Amino acid sequence: MIRRLTIATAAFCAAAGVYAADAKIGNISIDDIWARSGQPGQVSAAYMEVKNKGAADKIVAANCDCAKATELHDVKMLDGAMKMVPVTAMDIPANGELKLKPGAYHIMLIGLNRPLVAGDMLPIKLKFEKAGEVTVQAKVKDKGLPAGH
Repeated sequence: MIRRLTIATAAFCAAAGVYAADAKIGNISIDDIWARSGQPGQVSAAYMEVKNKGAADKIVAANCDCAKATELHDVKMLDGAMKMVPVTAMDIPANGELKLKPGAYHIMLIGLNRPLVAGDMLPIKLKFEKAGEVTVQAKVKDKGLPAGH
């Protein structure tokens, strides 16, 4: 009986770990947080999946001490070409999600002041309009930047 209970408890904990968010604030959970590797003076970008189980919210700012500037960006078709454009906010629909990914919304890390090496963890502070502020840990991955970055 005790052995079965121990196995069941271990299985439950393992399953719960699979569904646990990397970061959470209020009704917002943030998963799959990563940033591209880079060298001082270069740019990088951070990506993540933001899930909302409540009222609509938005990311209104981000900050990372790894760069001279941290900006919210989107990629849009302008004059027949895909271009990055700064945005003032990224909407997260009520009971919906926002995916920051290459070629779409992302957080630009401009003018790196230190190397970002694959495997490192990078703290990024996110500010939500309603939920408040939370610091997430982005795993640095060794991936090249797409054209325009």
